[in-house]
Amino acid sequence: MLVLGSASLLASFPNLGDPQGPLASTFDADICPDPFDELTAIMLDEALGENRAYYRIHGYHADILRDSVLETLPSGWRERLVPVPGTRIAFALDPHDLAAVKLLVGRPKDLALIQELHSINLLQPGLIRQRINLLEIPVERMPRLLDSFESVFHS
Repeated sequence: MLVLGSASLLASFPNLGDPQGPLASTFDADICPDPFDELTAIMLDEALGENRAYYRIHGYHADILRDSVLETLPSGWRERLVPVPGTRIAFALDPHDLAAVKLLVGRPKDLALIQELHSINLLQPGLIRQRINLLEIPVERMPRLLDSFESVFHS
């Protein structure tokens, strides 16, 4: 099982979920079965999806992603996966890989999260820049991505 999105940061930095942490109000996890299987994805959504029984009982849910999302990750991401503590079957995205993707998407909430993680010295801009260079994106998307990088790390 792959944990992607902001919740993947908890595998590397569990304290981000503490009451004062930036992920304290995160109540979902983006997960993708690996290897991907549509039937498994459907069953996971039925069991763990938003407004399902698990969510109503525990207040957390999973957004089940399709494997096409994996094409948006920096090359070599599999070699940098972080084991999710307490499991043998779940792995989370490396924080620097996640940061590169979040900078690419460029939503204000994602940029704010990356900036906060940088301000508490959890992310290395040079490593994120390397991961940006590993993204297989059309060249016309690069200027906006680099603008996002500059706004986060040089503000």
